[in-house]
Amino acid sequence: MDASTDRRTLVTSSALVVGALIGVGAADMSSSAADSRGALERVESTLETLARRWETTPPAELVERLGTLEHHARTIGRWRLGSALRQDWLRAHGRILLMTSVAQGDSGQPSRATIAARAALVLAKHVGDTTTAAHAGVVLAELAAYSFESTSDGLRLARTARAAAPHAHTAILAITTEAHIMAARHMPTDGIVAVLRSADSIAAKLPQGSLGYSLDGIHPGYLPTFGGAALVAAGAVDEGQQRLGEAADLFGRSRASGALAAVCLYQASAAMRSRDLDEAEILATRALAASAVRPSSWLSNGILSLAKRARGQGADWSGLVAQAAEWSPV
Repeated sequence: MDASTDRRTLVTSSALVVGALIGVGAADMSSSAADSRGALERVESTLETLARRWETTPPAELVERLGTLEHHARTIGRWRLGSALRQDWLRAHGRILLMTSVAQGDSGQPSRATIAARAALVLAKHVGDTTTAAHAGVVLAELAAYSFESTSDGLRLARTARAAAPHAHTAILAITTEAHIMAARHMPTDGIVAVLRSADSIAAKLPQGSLGYSLDGIHPGYLPTFGGAALVAAGAVDEGQQRLGEAADLFGRSRASGALAAVCLYQASAAMRSRDLDEAEILATRALAASAVRPSSWLSNGILSLAKRARGQGADWSGLVAQAAEWSPV
């Protein structure tokens, strides 16, 4: 099944969910528990489909699909439901908002992403969903550090997220974010390496998650991707490149356009640090090509940033710059 078929299937499944939800609420806003439970199961199924196809679906499309689910979750949240069913709907609503936040960030909408992540955090805490709460904290940390240039807030939020679920897969996401921010703040490399070692220890005790968005697990390729990138940023280029090579092997065997693009971009940054400008340009070009089915704001911005650094060293990446600007979703 190709990416276009995936999207057609997704459109169809979303339409079925919407139809079911409208049908549930058309006659009576105090809809029966059985109908509400069935609607919730369809929403959760669609959410899992979106998560599974995350790496091959454009962020703008994800925002649209998730927006439809979020609208109906808010609508049903106003119905007269039993307490257990209401809790389940609130939990689903929080997860929808979390995924919306990430997709909005990828689409170059940091302010909207922050609002959605904060709302997800509130709902997750309300229903005791520590996994979603921790993940929302990671998203807020990344937004604070990179979109709003407050690395102190970002570091605090990342550490808080890690403490919220210290043994779950979200701890790995929090730790790699923490390591990235530590590198951006020029903190000692030894400390960054130690932080990533703790992520390795946690990952060794967790079952492997599937490819896609990390709702309840994490694919083994994500730790070497983001851990390797943090090491490169910290100046530990050799170890960082080794981890990134491992990630490239893992994602190269699967349909993971977004993840593979990230790996290539981080490898390009590593080559740039080693002053191999030709290799850096090749890898940046691969990143852009890999992202063709999933263009994202952060990738385009990353390529433009590398091109600026290359220009400072006498290299001309004008063709790549034009393509990155053209493919940018914003």
